Amino acid sequence: MAILIEHGNVGLAEADHRIANNLASLSSAIRLQRRAISKNGKTLDAGQVCRLLDDISSRIEVTAKLHKSLALAVNGDGVNLGNFLRDIAEMIGTLGPDGKMNLTVECSGEGYIEPRHALHAGLITAELLTNAIKYAHPTGLPVIVQVHCETRDDGSFMVEVADDGVGFPENFDPTTDGGLGFQLMRALANGLNAELEFEHSCLGVCARLVKPGRLAS
Repeated sequence: MAILIEHGNVGLAEADHRIANNLASLSSAIRLQRRAISKNGKTLDAGQVCRLLDDISSRIEVTAKLHKSLALAVNGDGVNLGNFLRDIAEMIGTLGPDGKMNLTVECSGEGYIEPRHALHAGLITAELLTNAIKYAHPTGLPVIVQVHCETRDDGSFMVEVADDGVGFPENFDPTTDGGLGFQLMRALANGLNAELEFEHSCLGVCARLVKPGRLAS
């Protein structure tokens, strides 16, 4: 997925153009999901349809929150990653049943990052939080999730999402396996030239997105 927002202030016409590009990217992701469902050939029940719509809604909401952040920004420094991820985490928390997720968000560094990078990181974070709600505790116990992010002046940043769930299924490789959600996360990380790493055991899953800094000229 290519998210075509650049750093800095833009005029109204250019902003409209970039918003249109983002919506087109989201539309491509939805079409990809539709093709995967059609290829599977199974009929979805009402619960599965609702979860599918929630996934689509959350991706649209992440993009909307990014554009709201840009609209409110006056200094052209980009997006405050900590505040952006807090908004996303709170939004994802409302999608699950009450009490399903015990969430904490901690951020170090007040660095601002490029809007395109923030959107990729936000979409990945939303996917990880959604997976934690759905799969961390199959028995229905509340999941404890910790989100931590770090930003630095050189443009590098790290986002970590850790839960206390049952871990991945046996022989599951998050670097190659998984459905559309994992495919999307890997594509977004590649688009950032970032590393998406997973540590997992029966005590939980820890996902870490690491974006290196700008190379010195």
